[in-house]
Amino acid sequence: MNQETALDRSLALVRPRGRWRERLRATAIPRLKALLAVLALALPPLAAWAEGLGFKGVDLGSPLARVASDPRYACRAVNTPIGDTICSLRPSEAETIAGAPVATLFYFYDASSLTGIQITVAETDCQRVVDALGAKYGAARMRSEKVKNFNGAAFENRTWDWQHPEGSLQVKRYAGRLDKSVIRYTDDHAAQRVQQRRAAAAKDPRKDL
Repeated sequence: MNQETALDRSLALVRPRGRWRERLRATAIPRLKALLAVLALALPPLAAWAEGLGFKGVDLGSPLARVASDPRYACRAVNTPIGDTICSLRPSEAETIAGAPVATLFYFYDASSLTGIQITVAETDCQRVVDALGAKYGAARMRSEKVKNFNGAAFENRTWDWQHPEGSLQVKRYAGRLDKSVIRYTDDHAAQRVQQRRAAAAKDPRKDL
C-alpha cells in the first residue's frame, strides 16, 4: 500500500508544475551556472594551495636551515615584529622572479620558522610578476590609490592581494619610490605569536631560553 506522508504532501505543494517548471529552468538554472562560473574564477587553483605559499620552494613555515645553509645568503639576529632572524641575498649574488631580476630578497624567521619573504624588483617588471603569480595562485584582489612625488606629480599606485591558507601574498607597484615594486609573502599570525612569546619572556625569563 502506498502511504502518503505529511512530508510528501508538503513537498508536492512546493514542487514547480507545468509552466512554472519551465520558467524555473529558463531563469534559475542559468543564473546558478553563472554564479558557479564566477566562484570558479575567484577561487585559486587547488594545486596552488597544495604546494604551499613561498618563493621557489621556500615556503612559509619552513626551517631556517634551508636558507642559512645556502652560501648565497647572509643571516643575522634582529628584533622585528615578525621575527628574530633575517637572511638576505648577498649583493654579489643574483636571483630572479618570473624572469625579472631581483633587486633585494629577505627571509624573516621567528624561532627558526619562516614568517615572511620580501622581494623588490624594478617597477617596469611589476606587471609580469603579477601575471605570473596570478597564473599560480588565481586572480588577485586589486585596489588602487593616488600617490605623489616630491614635485607634486600624481601617480596611480596599484596593490594586488592573494589569500592562502598559510598566509597572504601582496604585490605593491610602488614601494616607497617610483622605480621599485615590492612582493611580500606573510604569515598573518606571526606578529601575534612573536608578541605573545616576548611578553611571556618578559614576565618569566626562564621562558626565554
